Amino acid sequence: MTTASDASNQPIENDLIMAAVAIVPGPEASVTFVLQNRGAYAGHWLLPGGRIGPGESAEQAARREAAEEAGVAVGELVPVGVYDIRGRAEEGGEPYGFRVHVYRALEPCVVPADFVLDPMEVSDIGQVHPSEILPHPTDMRILNEAGFADYDPELVRRLMDADRVTMARVGSGPIP
Repeated sequence: MTTASDASNQPIENDLIMAAVAIVPGPEASVTFVLQNRGAYAGHWLLPGGRIGPGESAEQAARREAAEEAGVAVGELVPVGVYDIRGRAEEGGEPYGFRVHVYRALEPCVVPADFVLDPMEVSDIGQVHPSEILPHPTDMRILNEAGFADYDPELVRRLMDADRVTMARVGSGPIP
């Protein structure tokens, strides 16, 4: 396994950008989502997350991204799984690859009423039941496997195919 850095000094492992996301439960069985404004998934509802910074652990990155993108201060986080995700940002665009470390918060969090989102990052925040939103299909799979949603697996597969995305779970252990 090789570790290097890309031009922005972000850790890369086996040509994959290291990233972390947080499943943050909200009130009344909701989950926290952000409407992404930039990157490969611009225009999609996503779980809060992003790149792991130099010297930062995956858990620290998940916690930081939840606070930066959605304003939630999560308590204890537990690992859910690790996924390798590859795709192309657009038709004929540059390929991308992420190794995504997924965590979930043990306690629900509420987005503070006075939280001001960064419009360069996200354009909206929602705390809704997963059945009320259609996030990016990679997050649909993550939520299914973590027990937070029951999106139709065939729909998830078709959406990933349409977006030219592949996704593999790293390791074979059970998801907690």
